[in-house]
Amino acid sequence: MRLKGAFVLIFSWYLISALTDLPHPHEVAEVFFTLLVNPEPVLGKTLVQHAVASLFRVLAASFLAFSIAVPLGIISGWNRTLMEFIAPAVEALRPIPPLAWIPLAYIIFAPLPNTVEVSQIFIVFVGAFFPCFISVFDYARNVPEELLEMAEVFKAPERLIITDIVVPHSLQGIMSGVRIGLGVGWMSIIAAEMIATSGEGLGYFIMVMYNVGGRTAEIVAGMAMIGIIGYMMNWLLLRAERWVMPWR
Repeated sequence: MRLKGAFVLIFSWYLISALTDLPHPHEVAEVFFTLLVNPEPVLGKTLVQHAVASLFRVLAASFLAFSIAVPLGIISGWNRTLMEFIAPAVEALRPIPPLAWIPLAYIIFAPLPNTVEVSQIFIVFVGAFFPCFISVFDYARNVPEELLEMAEVFKAPERLIITDIVVPHSLQGIMSGVRIGLGVGWMSIIAAEMIATSGEGLGYFIMVMYNVGGRTAEIVAGMAMIGIIGYMMNWLLLRAERWVMPWR
């Protein structure tokens, strides 16, 4: 089935290329594999170097976002008082797209010497935090009543209820939140790199290739690298999810 999908995609690509200025798949493939090991003359970096720069920003920001979102989601989902305090703030901030934070991020981090880098990491943090928090929060808030009643019968302390009931029940929410949050973070960094002059990164590479004369093959090669990395991250997290929760 996947081979059929790939065939349809390539066939459609060739068909569109014959009608437009879009480069053919074999032309993009040639540029793609060339740029993997040979620096592009305008920026002096390979496609791999740009990908590593983008990945570093995403992984650093996502790790920070998940480190806060997971415990905060569990505690606020379990504690009704904290939930009433945090939920309105989250619901007010969550609809704001990550890219809408860019101007404010530049103002906040302007005193820092590496304003662009920190601002981009902040944008990814925003993109990754909210999906993860919401997912964990929903699972922690909806622990089955029979489990809580059983814990009450045995007079289990609250700390034990959280560690032995709430956290295991929230595991699915944690894994789903991390996977969705990382995907949103990956999209956010590419867009943020296009807007800001970061010097490296896949988004910056694509924008420069457009500005120097619309080098379409290089642009599509950069897009292909973005898609490949996004697919691999999602695949790895799905594998990790099956390993952590083999009963699913």
